[in-house]
Amino acid sequence: MKVLVANPPWPGEGYGARSDVRWPHKRTDKYLEYPIYLAYIVAVLEEAGLEVAFVDAVMEEMSIEAFSEAVAKIGPDLVVIECSTPSIYYDLESARAAKESTVGIFVALIGSHPTFFHHEILEANPTVDGIVRGEAEMTIKDLALALGEGDDLSGVPGLSFRQGGEIRVSPDRPLIEDLDSMPFPARHIVSQDGYRAAIYSGDRPTAMVSSRGCPYHCVYCLWPDTLYGHRFRARSAVNVVDEVEHVVRDYGVDEIYFDDDCLTLDKKRVLEMCRLLTEREIDVKWIVQARVDTVDREVLAAMKEAGCHYILFGVESGSPKMLEVMKKRITLDRVREAFRDCRELGIKTQAFFLFGVPGETEETIEETIEFAKELDADSTQFAIAIPHPGTELYQTCMDNGWLVFDSWEDFAAENSLIETEELTREDVERARIRAYSRYYFNPRFVAKSVLRVRSLQDIKRLFRGGRSVLDRISFFQSHGG
Repeated sequence: MKVLVANPPWPGEGYGARSDVRWPHKRTDKYLEYPIYLAYIVAVLEEAGLEVAFVDAVMEEMSIEAFSEAVAKIGPDLVVIECSTPSIYYDLESARAAKESTVGIFVALIGSHPTFFHHEILEANPTVDGIVRGEAEMTIKDLALALGEGDDLSGVPGLSFRQGGEIRVSPDRPLIEDLDSMPFPARHIVSQDGYRAAIYSGDRPTAMVSSRGCPYHCVYCLWPDTLYGHRFRARSAVNVVDEVEHVVRDYGVDEIYFDDDCLTLDKKRVLEMCRLLTEREIDVKWIVQARVDTVDREVLAAMKEAGCHYILFGVESGSPKMLEVMKKRITLDRVREAFRDCRELGIKTQAFFLFGVPGETEETIEETIEFAKELDADSTQFAIAIPHPGTELYQTCMDNGWLVFDSWEDFAAENSLIETEELTREDVERARIRAYSRYYFNPRFVAKSVLRVRSLQDIKRLFRGGRSVLDRISFFQSHGG
C-alpha cells in the first residue's frame, strides 16, 4: 500500500500559503510555513509500515498538470490532498487530475473547508472518493490500512466517503488523547529546506507543535472549530524537549517556531520545558504564540533564560467593546502588563490586531490604532477579519447578510468581505492602510526600530517587515482602498 501526502498546486499570481496556515492566503514572496501537520501524517503512516511519498506542489511551484504527472510517476494507491477555502477550486481540480492519472487511486481530501462542506463536496465532485474530517492523522492511517485489506470503510471513524452511489458519513473520530504517543514529524521525508516565515532570524529554522486545541471561543478562530477542538491537549515537557534536542542535533536547527494556538496555557508544563532546555544546555532560539493572560513574570523570565526571544500575542483590538464582541476574554490592562514584562526582560513582541468584525466602528478602529501605538511592540500587524467557513463569525455574517463575496478565491485576498450598517468594506480597508501608515511611518517608530538593531539578523528582519508593510499598503491602494 503506497500513500502520497500532498500540498497541491495553487496556481495564479503569488505563492499560496495554505499548509500550516490558519488564514490561508496568497503571498507575493515565498515565505512558506513548514508543513508540520503533513509531516505528522507522513510519520504516522510510516510508523504503521506503509510506503509514503510527499509532494509540496506550492514549494516546488508545480502546475496542476505537473502535479498530475508527479502523481502518476509515484503511483500511489491513496493520495491525501490538503485543501483550504480560498484554494478549493484548484484543490478539486488537482483531485480530478490525480484521479485521472492513476488507475484505481483513492483520492481523499483534508482540511477545514472539506471538513465543513464534506457532504456538499462529495455530492458535487465524483472524482473525490473520501473526506477526512477534523484531526487527520489517525483517520488517514485507518483509511490506508482498510483500503489495503479491502475492508469496509464504514469502520473508519472521521471519514465521509462514497459507497455504492451513496454518500456515507462515519461517526466523528475522538481527538488524539496521548500526543506523546505520536512519532515526531517525518523531517527525513518532508524536508525543511526552503521553508521559513518572515519572523525568523535564524539561519536554519523550523516549526514544532507542542500542543493542540484551544479552550477559548474567539469568534474568528478557525482551527478549534473545525480541526483540533476546544480542549487543550499537550505533549509532556520531556517529549517536547526530546524533539527540540533531536532537530538541533540531527538537522542543525538554530531557531524554532512553536505553532501552538497558545503554548503557555499550562504554566507548570512551560516551566518544566524551560528547566529541561536549560539543564540540557540546548542552544536554540525559539518563538511562541501566547495569550497575554497566560503569562506572568515568572514564566517569561524562565522562557527568556531557556532561549525564547520572541512572543506573538493576539491582542485583536484596543476597544474593550470589540474584545467582548470577539469573545477574546482579555483586558487592556493585562495586555499592557504582558508587553511591559516582555520589554523589561528583553523578549521581543509582536502585537496582532484585527479590523472588521461586526460591531466595529470608526471609533473602535481609532481606539485600536492608538492602543497599538501605546503598546510599542517590536512589530505590529493589522489584519482584516476573514470569516472562514466553520467559524462563528462566518455563521453570524451569513445569518445577517453581512458576507459579500463572488468566489471562494476572494477569501485569499486581504480585502474585507464583511459589510455592516456601521462600516462598508472600503471603510475597513482604508482603516487598515491608515493604521499601518500612522504606526510605521512616524518618526518615533523609525527611531526606535533603528535603536533596537543589535545584529545582522535584526537588520534583515527590519527590512522584511518594511517591505511587507509597503506591499500591504500598495495592495489596498491598487484595489481602490
